[in-house]
This record gives sequence, structure tokens and C-alpha cells, in this order.
Amino acid sequence: MGRRDRGDVAHRDSGARTYFGWQQERVAFLFGLSGQRVAMLAAAVVAGAWPLSASSIATAVVAWPVAGVLAVLAFLRVGGRTVDEWAVATVSYGATRGRGQHKFISGAFNPSGGNDAAKPMDLPGILAPVRILDARMPDGQPLAIAHHAIDRTFTAVACVRFPGIGLVDSARRDQRVAGWGALLAGLCTEGNPITRVQALQRLIPESGAALRRWHADHVHPDAPAVAADVTAGLLATSTLATSQREAYLAFTMDARRLARQIKNAGGGTVGAAAVLTRQLRALAAAIGTADLQVERWLAPRDLAEVIRTAYDPDITRHLADRRAAHQHTATGTPPGVDPGVAGPAAAESTPGCYLHDGGRSVTYWVHDWPRSQIYSTALAPLLGEGQHRRAFSLHVEPLGPREAEREVMRERTSRSVAVRMRQRTGQIVPEHEQAALDRATAQDAERAAGHGLVRFTAYVTLTVTRPDELEDACAALEADAAAARIELRRMWFAQDVGFAMSALPLGFGLPRRRW
Repeated sequence: MGRRDRGDVAHRDSGARTYFGWQQERVAFLFGLSGQRVAMLAAAVVAGAWPLSASSIATAVVAWPVAGVLAVLAFLRVGGRTVDEWAVATVSYGATRGRGQHKFISGAFNPSGGNDAAKPMDLPGILAPVRILDARMPDGQPLAIAHHAIDRTFTAVACVRFPGIGLVDSARRDQRVAGWGALLAGLCTEGNPITRVQALQRLIPESGAALRRWHADHVHPDAPAVAADVTAGLLATSTLATSQREAYLAFTMDARRLARQIKNAGGGTVGAAAVLTRQLRALAAAIGTADLQVERWLAPRDLAEVIRTAYDPDITRHLADRRAAHQHTATGTPPGVDPGVAGPAAAESTPGCYLHDGGRSVTYWVHDWPRSQIYSTALAPLLGEGQHRRAFSLHVEPLGPREAEREVMRERTSRSVAVRMRQRTGQIVPEHEQAALDRATAQDAERAAGHGLVRFTAYVTLTVTRPDELEDACAALEADAAAARIELRRMWFAQDVGFAMSALPLGFGLPRRRW
């Protein structure tokens, strides 16, 4: 489904530091072809040779056109996808739609248990196995852990604040980017339990709850009526000109790598939670080095609120008002959302968008990153201010030294063979092939020097509350991506999966390597 890339470090020119070096992760079944495409090509060869072996002209009239079509389809790309990828996506969506599984209705419409029974997590699609566990940090603060029962992963989410890099000098900017690189490099060790890191940034139209609360507390009762009316009007339209950013870091631990430690800590989810909190405590220094300030590790009600507001944008203002009131008076309903009602009341996946409660979302995956040197502010157009909700997720999988060596040598060998074959046959070597070989060689040298290697991919989700604004918002997003020199592809027939990977900080999003 998604484009899987791996890349590492930077290059320096005469001015500010620039970055490059990522390599597209290619399918490595046979000569860069997937198993399905190899099967199509083999079928084309069989269909072409069959009439010759049978010495039948009548058979050739039927078999040779079929062979030609199969051969073309094996190499044809439409919208950045190969034909076999389109076929798999279409058949998968058709099967899901035929079983009625493209629609979701939560337990609110199908209650079970008594009135006092705790509501279980009720999330749609690939999120169904996820449960939010209630754990504790060493200092006693509550911690939410998203447990995926099938993958046996445990994910903790931190709400972070970062100073930004847009308005600082080049030296400070490079230092902050290097700090983020050091955080990832520290995870590129053999057998590291943290298998994935997700960086999610959400751009949300400002609710104005804190501003209205402050105004209500400080307005004078004898204020002129005209001034009160003007102020009320300004506060009512404050959301049109302001927006807030929410940044989250999700760290995912694979329980299969720490079976013994989890058993020694008590076993089961309790032992896994204890081991994960130890890992998070060990990461605190590295996170601080990257100039990231952890405002708080999300508690169960906080994580449920993040999930709920992604599915129901209209509830954001109500929850912000309640949180502001609770912080002001420290009484009433606690902030956040009960994990039992974190999911949508109803949702439906269509081929081109995802319908959920009061919103419509479209998810894109990054098909191609910039092909030239870029500055650290390259994503600024994509993450700029806007009138609609946007969520940008970067998913990173750190690789251990041995796996990194295998990946780099596989890439370098395949690129070298491709270039030498063209040279031996007298063909001109395309510049992109030579550039790919040079990047693989440089990447091997950097790996040998101790740099880490990661697999990564990214997704962008935009959400609107009015259906007539959807296509305009999509056009604006695609224009911003073009300004950032990033090529996006709409996730046709997989919008529900894309939403889960892009808009929610649950550690999903990086598929396994395709063979």
C-alpha cells in the first residue's frame, strides 16, 4: 500500500546544511518485480510458447494476444501503482464491501452488559484488536498503553512541545535536527525493544475555549454594551484566523523481543507495561537532547480524547471547554474521554474517502520524497496554516547493525549489477541509475562509520466537516505538497486503513517489506 523508503543523513554545502540520501525500498522478489508481476510475466511466456509447441495457428490467435496483454500489465503503472497492486486493492475492497465490513457501527448502538458494566474498546477495522491499558510511570503519573493483541505490541504516546526551526539561525537549526537524528540513531542497536517511532503533528482550527474562559473571568460587569458585543463577535470568529498544533511521539515496543524481561516483571500485560515504562525512562535524556519537551505522557482518558477528536471533529470545542473549565476550577467532570467511547459512533470506508461521525477524511501517502538536496524546513508548506484539519505522520523503523548491513549491501549490489549490465551491453546508463548507485555507496560508507539506518514512510490526512469543501481541501493539500517537492498519492480503496495509520498516534503505518 504505502511507499517504503529508507534514508539516513545529511550533506553540507557552502551555506546551510542540506539533507538527502534516502533510497526507495524496492520489491526484491526477482529483478525488482513482485511475486504477482513475476507470475503474470511467466504466464505471458507460457501463453506465448504454447502455440509454438502445439503447432496450432488457432491456439496462437487466442494465446498470443493474451500473452501480450499480460506482458504489458506486468510493467504498466497507473497513478504510481502497478496493475497487480491495483488488482489486490480493488479485490480486497470489493470483498470487504461484499461482506458489509466497510461500514462500522459502534457498541453505542449495540450495547451489551448491565448499566454498570465497563464499556470495552470498540474501534473499527484494523484497530479492533487495540485496547488501552492503564499503567503508571515510576513517578506515579498515569500512562496509557495501546496494546495490540495480535501483533503483541505495546505503544506509549507522549504529547511533546518543540521550539521549531523556522525562525532560528542555521547553527541552532542544525543542532536541533542533529538531536532528532541522535534520538533515532540511539534506537538502531541490535535487539532494541523499541521497534517503531511515530511522529504525528495535527493542525486543528483553534476552539478559542481558553480565550473565552479568560474573557468571562476578567470582563467587568459595567463594561459598555457596544464593547461587549464587539468582543463577543471577535471571540465567535476567532477560530477562522487561529489554529493550534498538537505534536505526539509514539514509541512501540515488540513484546516478542523481551519475552524473558516481561516474564521476570510479572508476565502478561502487567509485565509488559513495567518493561515499557523502563524503556521510556531510559529515552528521556535522548528526547531532551532533541530539544523536545515532553509535556505529559498521555493517560488513558487523554489518549482516548486524541482518538475521539480525530473521528469526531465537532466534539473538539466541547472537550476543550470542559478541559479549560476543569483546569480553572479543578472540579466537575475530569478532562478527556472514557476509552470505551473513544471510537466513532459510525464510519464508512468509500473508495476515495473515509466517512466518520461529523467528518470526511482523505489520506495520502508520500509516494516520492524530494530528489535533490533539501533544507530542514522542507515540510513547512505541507504543515502550514490552513482552515481544515491536517494530520502528518512520519513512521520510522530503526534497523539493527546487522540488518542495516544486509539492506545496504543488497541495495548496492542490485544497483551495481544494473549499471554493469547496461555497460556490458553497450547501453547508456541513465543518470538516475548512476545516482542511485552513488547514494548506495555513500550510504554504505556512512553505515561503516557508525551511522544508523531506518525504514520510514509518511502519510497525510485532511479532514473536513462540510462535504462540499472536500475536493477544494484536497487541491490545497496537493498544491502545498508540490511546493515542498513531495509527491503524494491518494490511498484509493484503503482510506480506513490510511486514516488509522495517519491520524491516530497508535504506532501503525509501516508495512512489512514486500518480497
